[in-house]
Amino acid sequence: MNIFSSALWLNVEKNEGYGPKPIPDPRDAEISELLDKWMALPAPERQVAAAQIAEGQRFTLLAYSERMASLAVRTSDKAHLLRGLVALGVDGWRNDWRDNALLLSLHYDAAVRVGVQPSQIFDAAGSLLSTAVSKRFSEFLKRSDEDRSLEAMGYSTGADQQGFRYLRDW
Repeated sequence: MNIFSSALWLNVEKNEGYGPKPIPDPRDAEISELLDKWMALPAPERQVAAAQIAEGQRFTLLAYSERMASLAVRTSDKAHLLRGLVALGVDGWRNDWRDNALLLSLHYDAAVRVGVQPSQIFDAAGSLLSTAVSKRFSEFLKRSDEDRSLEAMGYSTGADQQGFRYLRDW
């Protein structure tokens, strides 16, 4: 059975209010484990599994991606960046790619804050994802500083009770 089609807990209706919850949350660990399993699959199996991601699961993965950028800054752990970028691109951007593209600025900013070359982590994630998503990652890196800034994508930085957090300004 496909790892995503069997992950009914990943559907958006089972994750209401997940995005703004405190970081980390037990759901973060579950999604991290799922993505680690997916990343360990051979490339052809990754493609088949990724094609099974439902639209409702995509939104939970987007929330996870946003959360992982904040967690990476808090912990200085680039593994959270890699998983966040994989979560952002695993669906192949089959639907409205703009939903996904907004989050690239978070991972770019987080990589800089953590002391990782953004191109290094974007390339590592892109190597696991579809050619189309990998190309979008590369195109994002070529944007001007202004066009890839948090502000351009509707985000800012702040904090919650647990520490550093990226905040939506929309």
